[in-house]
Amino acid sequence: MLPKSTVSLLLFLTTLTARGGIDLTPSVNEYVAQGIKVQQLTFKEDKRRIEYEPPSGWKFDGGPNQLHLVPPQKNFAEAVVAVAQLNKPQSLDESTIKLLEQQFVANLPTGSQFVKIEQEISNPVLLDGNASFEITVSYQSTGEKFLRSALFVNLRDTQLVFRLTARKDDFQSLHREFRASIFSWHWIDEGETPAQAGQAASLTTAH
Repeated sequence: MLPKSTVSLLLFLTTLTARGGIDLTPSVNEYVAQGIKVQQLTFKEDKRRIEYEPPSGWKFDGGPNQLHLVPPQKNFAEAVVAVAQLNKPQSLDESTIKLLEQQFVANLPTGSQFVKIEQEISNPVLLDGNASFEITVSYQSTGEKFLRSALFVNLRDTQLVFRLTARKDDFQSLHREFRASIFSWHWIDEGETPAQAGQAASLTTAH
C-alpha cells in the first residue's frame, strides 16, 4: 500500500491533469540562430503548448510542477520555475503582495540570518499581458552572503514563480541572464501555424 503522502501527491497531480494545468516536464528542441545552437523547451497546458528558451549553457531538469535550472561554474546558484494552482483568480494587489513577501521570507533556508528585502518591483515582465511582481532578498547562510529573487505571475487559475538564488558576487549577472530568458516564455495554440508562432514569440520578446 502506498503511503498517504504519496497517495495525496498522486491525487493532486491527477487533479492538475484533469484541469488542464501547466505541466513543466520539458520536451527539448534545438535550432541554430546566427550560428549559435539554441535549446528550446516545450511544456504542455491543455490544448496549448508553452515554449521557453533557458539561458545558454544552463543545465535543466523538470517534472509536472517544477523546472530546475543550474548555471555553469557557479557554486550554490540555481533557478526554479514553479507552478501552483489558484482556487480563484487573484490580482497582485497590496494584500496579496504582502502575503507573498511573508511566504517568500519564511521559505528561506533554515537558519538564515540578516534577512533584508533589497528590492520590490511591480510588472518587470508582462508575461502574455499578465501582471507580475518581483521581490529580491539578501541573507546570510552557512557563512556566505546570498541573494534570492522571485518573480510572481498570476494567471487566471495558475501562479507561476521564477526564482533565482546565488551568492552575492554572482547574483547580478545571473539575474540578468535569467530575467532575459523569461521574455522568451510564450503560449501557442495547437492550431497555430509556425509563422504565427514565430510572430507571437517576437512580439513577446519585444516587451
